[in-house]
Amino acid sequence: MNEQNLKLEAVKKRCNIAAKITGIIQTLVIIGAVIAFLAGIILFVRGQEWNPLLGQAVEAGKLNLNSTIDYNGLFDFTVDLVEKFGPGNYVGPLGITCFVASFVCIAIAIVVTFIKKIFTVIKQENNPFSERAMNQIKIGFIVIGIATLLATSVGFGLITGFILFCIYSIFEYGAALQNEIDETL
Repeated sequence: MNEQNLKLEAVKKRCNIAAKITGIIQTLVIIGAVIAFLAGIILFVRGQEWNPLLGQAVEAGKLNLNSTIDYNGLFDFTVDLVEKFGPGNYVGPLGITCFVASFVCIAIAIVVTFIKKIFTVIKQENNPFSERAMNQIKIGFIVIGIATLLATSVGFGLITGFILFCIYSIFEYGAALQNEIDETL
């Protein structure tokens, strides 16, 4: 095997490992989303009997219940859950918090799915700069950029998008060089 083939095999091996790791992360996040969603449903369906126990835990200092959901990403909003559900209702805010956690886990799972797909395609191809790999990298970077924009501030999202654009430009240059080498052979 020549040096180029050895390096390609090393890239494939690393992408295989990365795909497995992202697959594990993806599975764990999906399990977390399901658990959080089911916990939210249980809290709304059967949780009223737990309100006195939760109240005692809060008063004893054993449970610290944050009563607001804050989002400071692309747009800002704050919801005071105690105000929405009334004082003494601990189940409502906890249920909403579980649903929000489930939504966040689903969003993370979507991003991780696209990242895993990048590694899987590169592993399958004999050329990490193939058209299929480049398209998957582009799609993955777009999803990551949009997720960052939505999850964080506009400035951080734009900076992340710019960095990913620059990295993709480097990949495009690598693809052009690979095509030139392939045509020479």
